[in-house]
Amino acid sequence: MLIKQKPTKPDEEEGWTLRLLAGIMGRGGSAVMIAQNAIVVIASLALAGQAGAFLGRTSSSVDIAPISILILVAGTMDLVGLGLVGVALIVLGAGSVFLRRGDPYTEEEVMVPPITAAFPMAAGLFLILWIFVTAVWRLVYPAQLGRSAAQVLTDFAVGGAETMPPIIGLMMGLWIVAAAALLAATISLRVFVRRLPSKVFSPLPMNPTAWFDFAVFNLAVTIGVAAFPLGWVGYDTTGGPGQIAFLTFLATKITILPLFGAFAYWQLFRRFDALGRLSLLVPVIKAIPRESAPSGAVIKGDELAHPNVPTAFAPPTDDDMSGIGHVK
Repeated sequence: MLIKQKPTKPDEEEGWTLRLLAGIMGRGGSAVMIAQNAIVVIASLALAGQAGAFLGRTSSSVDIAPISILILVAGTMDLVGLGLVGVALIVLGAGSVFLRRGDPYTEEEVMVPPITAAFPMAAGLFLILWIFVTAVWRLVYPAQLGRSAAQVLTDFAVGGAETMPPIIGLMMGLWIVAAAALLAATISLRVFVRRLPSKVFSPLPMNPTAWFDFAVFNLAVTIGVAAFPLGWVGYDTTGGPGQIAFLTFLATKITILPLFGAFAYWQLFRRFDALGRLSLLVPVIKAIPRESAPSGAVIKGDELAHPNVPTAFAPPTDDDMSGIGHVK
């Protein structure tokens, strides 16, 4: 009987269907988020003329009605996109639990520890929290005022705190909570990737660095915008430092941040492709009856599961015995 070492592939690992599904949903959600950030940039460019007139003090109002459809579409797309990403992360964690196998040489069981597998699940739950909190501050509360969230911020920029209802403080507080939940999700996914055992392998990079950087930037800018309606920083409507600072944060939120976000979600798109291909650097030993093995069969180089693992247990050849004296 010959012993043949069989290389492993992602679709031969336990839980592959779940990880494949997670990769597909994650890439779909990331693609939606790329499109959503592009729409936000287009909407902000459409307002550039009015914004310039407002900053130049030649106009005292900003009309966002022409881009109301773009605002509605973008506000719906990020709820859908991050919803898909959140579910994908939960499924990824569930699929990682099944990724385990014993090493035939060291007798060690290679696996993703349950605590490690819980981190992408936690990331998905943080994104679901983001969806609920965002829906409340962006949709529910503004509906009670008869305005959109974008219109509320525009009215504040024009009229200051005197024109704002008391509920504005709660809206801005929830906005900060949502941004913090997004950051927590990115941290949880980074911890999962870093805690993976060395023998858990993917052919592509897995660390979502840009998504984490985007979430940090987003939280900082969100706090910068929300600090003025919350009353943490004084605001005036006469072109003073407070108004300039608020408008700078707001302009960054709707122009620079979406550009960065498009790149971050493009990288996340590729990372989900890598996470869907997780496999183990552990060989599978299969017994092949000698009579069924083809004559002159050899083990090819591409059948190696790991460069440091012996390839087979075949009997020595004449070349292997050269130089060794025979015992009489």
